[in-house]
Amino acid sequence: MLNNKGIEAYVPIIKTMRQWSDRKKMVELPLLNGYVFVKINSAENEKVMQTRGVVNFVRSEGKIAVIRDVEIERLKQLVQLGYHLEATSINKKYSEGDKIKISSGVLKGIEGFVVRTKENNQIEVLLESIGQCIRVNLPAELLAAL
Repeated sequence: MLNNKGIEAYVPIIKTMRQWSDRKKMVELPLLNGYVFVKINSAENEKVMQTRGVVNFVRSEGKIAVIRDVEIERLKQLVQLGYHLEATSINKKYSEGDKIKISSGVLKGIEGFVVRTKENNQIEVLLESIGQCIRVNLPAELLAAL
């Protein structure tokens, strides 16, 4: 509906395996449930708010949150490459783990924080302006400490 109004809108969609009692199926779901990213100027705010299904803009410190273009491009790139992604809210400051940068491959240059698990290393690419964290499983050899 937003696109039909001439508003550039983006919803990151991921494929994930869901299991029911009788079967497993690959389904497409929004990465950030309830979020639609729009590229607008402040004059278009009302046009967005008058769209069926829109509840409000995400706010930070009382102001409408602004997502940098580079954050959206990183998110699009991660989704397009098909890495396993999951979104979690940032509800604490990360004090443990190493700050890293991806040193090679298509995602070269993206920075994040490593979380050590028993099974693997994960990089978290923060979308700080909306308080969301995108978690991507990557091989350790792609990471370099900062």
